[in-house]
Amino acid sequence: MTLDIALTFGVLLLAIVFFITEILRPDLVALIVLVLMVVFGLVSPGDALAGFSNPAVVAIWAMFILSSGLARTGVASFLGNQVMRVAGETERRLLTVLMTSSAILSAFMNNIGVAAMLLPVTIDIARRTKRVASRLLIPMAYGSLLGGMLLLFGTSSNLVVSGFVENTGLPPLGIFYFTPIGIVIFIVVLIYINLFGHRFLPRRQSPQPISPTQTPPAQNLQSLYGLEERLAMLVLTDDSLLAGKTLAESRISKALGLNILSVQRKNKKRMAPEANLVLEGGDRLLAIGKLDQIEKIIRSPIFTIESEVPTITRLLSEKIGLAEIQITEKSDFEGKTLVSAGFRQKFGVNVLANRRRDLIRRTNLQNMSLEAGDILLVEGLLDKLNTLADQPGYRILNLDDLREYHLEDRLLFIDIPEGSALAGQTLMEAKLGAAYGITVLDIVRAGQEWLFPEPSMQLEANDQLIVSGHPVDIEVLNGLQKIRIEKDVKFNLSEMENGSLSFVEVILSPYTSLIGKTLKQIRFREKFNVSVLAIWHGDRPYRTGLQDLPLQYGDAFLCYGTREGFELLAKERDFIVLRQDVQEKPRLKKAPIAGLIMLAVVSVVIAGWLPISIAAIAGSALMVLTRCITMEEAHKSIDWKAIFLIAAMMPLGFAMRDSGAAQFLADLVVQFVGPYGNLAILGGLMTLTLLINPFIPTVVNAVIMTPIGLATAASLGVSPYPFVMGIAYMVAACFMTPVSHPANLLVMSPGGYRFTDYLKNGVPIALLTLVVCLVLLPLVFPF
Repeated sequence: MTLDIALTFGVLLLAIVFFITEILRPDLVALIVLVLMVVFGLVSPGDALAGFSNPAVVAIWAMFILSSGLARTGVASFLGNQVMRVAGETERRLLTVLMTSSAILSAFMNNIGVAAMLLPVTIDIARRTKRVASRLLIPMAYGSLLGGMLLLFGTSSNLVVSGFVENTGLPPLGIFYFTPIGIVIFIVVLIYINLFGHRFLPRRQSPQPISPTQTPPAQNLQSLYGLEERLAMLVLTDDSLLAGKTLAESRISKALGLNILSVQRKNKKRMAPEANLVLEGGDRLLAIGKLDQIEKIIRSPIFTIESEVPTITRLLSEKIGLAEIQITEKSDFEGKTLVSAGFRQKFGVNVLANRRRDLIRRTNLQNMSLEAGDILLVEGLLDKLNTLADQPGYRILNLDDLREYHLEDRLLFIDIPEGSALAGQTLMEAKLGAAYGITVLDIVRAGQEWLFPEPSMQLEANDQLIVSGHPVDIEVLNGLQKIRIEKDVKFNLSEMENGSLSFVEVILSPYTSLIGKTLKQIRFREKFNVSVLAIWHGDRPYRTGLQDLPLQYGDAFLCYGTREGFELLAKERDFIVLRQDVQEKPRLKKAPIAGLIMLAVVSVVIAGWLPISIAAIAGSALMVLTRCITMEEAHKSIDWKAIFLIAAMMPLGFAMRDSGAAQFLADLVVQFVGPYGNLAILGGLMTLTLLINPFIPTVVNAVIMTPIGLATAASLGVSPYPFVMGIAYMVAACFMTPVSHPANLLVMSPGGYRFTDYLKNGVPIALLTLVVCLVLLPLVFPF
């Protein structure tokens, strides 16, 4: 083994570890791999960047645009909706039609997009036929994966494999190379599902009849997400201090950690819980939340306000100061809130005021969108302030500079009494800023003082705090403590649905950029005017702490809101709304044009007039020129994370080929399996590819295994095509786990699936795919 081979294997092993552990994003790992390839001298700088102009990569991003054109003009949804007309009532017919439709669409479109598009259709079929959605969703997802085996551009990994074949000087794979065996695989899997596989499909949801609005009945969602356990009725007294305040001003949701579902007036009229709704005495608020926390807050004072007012000098010391910075148009914070920007966490300072032109705001700053020209007054340790020195307008202030801010008007002493719900909580857990709009600047305890306390500092009974806040905001506490609570509420959520308000499930799209972010950071409620009542996160529903729960792939939200809000959500690439009638209306007049453009692309490639990369670019340009899609939509349709992943990992494939690493592994395969013949060697490589699939991205698997397949064929002196085709089929056979492919993960939450459901259903299908390929490959692509 040479040094180059050892280095190549070292980088490969490092990449696999990062992919499996998910310590870093896959596309970032790929960029690191690209850099290491050049640093170690395994590829030239030109070869390292060649992946970004590789014809396979170009074809992949162009196919994303073509798929978007078919979707936005209604071609794909039209075909999908035809499933409803021919699906019938029997489960076997449903499975057959659903998988066939999914596979056909996936042959021409991105399979993730097909699964996302057919997800609401499949759930709708389940409800119309009073069947369990979990019996249909995995087959639909598997159908989209099987469709990727029908044509060259059926899935990205096919094009990657073809790109490596072409890069070695061999003719690239033809557009229909995959079709004969792909059709047989699909038929065999379909027969298996109908005869045996359907027995392994779980039944985890009660059959749900369709409602007039095409959404599941609210009572079923109420049970599924376990909302009954956390429902309570909050009753305002006739003389409540909260009367006359808006729902947002009352801070009921933030201070008590609740979601308000509806507001019922004395006259029995039910109101939507909009932020600007003015409360009245006698209002009954249906809420969901952690009831023991509510009782604790209502039973005893959270804190009391002292009449004495602290001075600004109390906040300054040799180590603590105040400074100004300015937000500019080029600032990273422009257009964000302090919360979404993570300002406190990033710099470790408090923002005490925001001067916007002639107006100075000193309270409720956390959720105020920052604008160019804003001047922020910040307080913190001097070494923390110095980290802001590179920000525009940075300057340390003295007492004279502070006069114009009138900070004393917003400084208060508050005391933590015995029995307070805050005692025992850290400042971070107390969330005083979110609940009462105040910032803790100083803590006095038993004669000791902590200026600028850390978020991890724990509050204790009898603590005295210096805070920045508005007395009016804090006085709502008195109103909160006079709220009457009624538990054990027997309430049917379907009573809250009407023409404008409804309950709808929303799931994160496979293309989402929100992973790791929270609802608070993305300002979900403010942006869409839709309330999230529960989140199916992992394998169970969460009903409290939703605003601070980091989002992950597969999350499903139970939402309550207006049709307009859900229509706005449906336009966002980050979400999939499981309700068909709020989806963006397709440009049906452009559908024939989009269909003809796709047909022309396929025809030109079949005729050999243009390579698939150029034909796909031409088709993409025509989609925009004919206004099937806009240029902005074309940009948004491309999964740039996938493109960067593929392009940046290609140098690893080149290094495996040029360094001899692929040949080294090929020789080992031939040495151990060679005596059993070429078919056994092919089977060994395909099995290895199949076993790797659940642990690394499919395109990375293709980048690793294709050079090994080519080198093995060269060692044996046989045709490389059965080897590369076998590897391509196995890479596309992502059936065994939910993380093997985004399409699998997409249906996990809506179907209520567990990891073992994918093993029970996917492993037999993957093995069938392997067997069919081993039987037919030598016949279709002789050695």
